[in-house]
Amino acid sequence: MEADPRTLVEAPVHGALAGVMARGLSLVGLVAAFAFVPRIVHGSGSLHNGSAAAAVVVLVGYAIAMRVLARRHGRPPGEERDRAWTRAAELDGDEAAMSLLVAGWVPVALLLALILIAWPPLMDPDGAVALVWMVLGLPPMVVAWILATSAWLDACRDDLARAEHEADLRFRTYWAAPDR
Repeated sequence: MEADPRTLVEAPVHGALAGVMARGLSLVGLVAAFAFVPRIVHGSGSLHNGSAAAAVVVLVGYAIAMRVLARRHGRPPGEERDRAWTRAAELDGDEAAMSLLVAGWVPVALLLALILIAWPPLMDPDGAVALVWMVLGLPPMVVAWILATSAWLDACRDDLARAEHEADLRFRTYWAAPDR
C-alpha cells in the first residue's frame, strides 16, 4: 500500500518541528545538569567551578556548531526564514505552537540554569570569591548565553525554512506526475 502523498510532503516539516523540540530540551537538560550536579553531589568549589566552565564550553560549542552547520547547509533566504513559523502553523498549528513554545523557552531556561550556577559563588560570604566570580565568571557566562541564544533562534528558523523548502519540492514532484 502506498503512503499518503500528503504525509510524504509534510514529513520534513513535522521532522523539523520535532527536531526543534528535541534539540531544545536536550540543550536545556545538559546545561541544567551542570547547574544541579554540584548541588546533588555536594561538591567542593572546584566541582562548582568546573561545572560552570563546562556549561560555558557547551553553550559556546553549540553556538559554533550551529554557525558551522549554517554555513555548510547554506542559509535559506530571509523571506523564507521570516515566514517559517507561520508556514509551519498552517501545516499543523498544534505541533508548531508546541515547538514555538519550546523554542521561546530555551533561552529563558538556559538563563535560569546559568543563574543557578552563578548564584552560590556570587553569594559566597567570602567577598573575594564573589568578586572573582563577578569579574571572571559572569562575563563568559553572559557571552556564552548570548551566542547560544542567537545561534539557537537562527537554527530553529533555518531548519524550518529548509524543511518547508523540501516539502515544497516534494509537493511539486508529486504533482508533476501524480499517476505514478
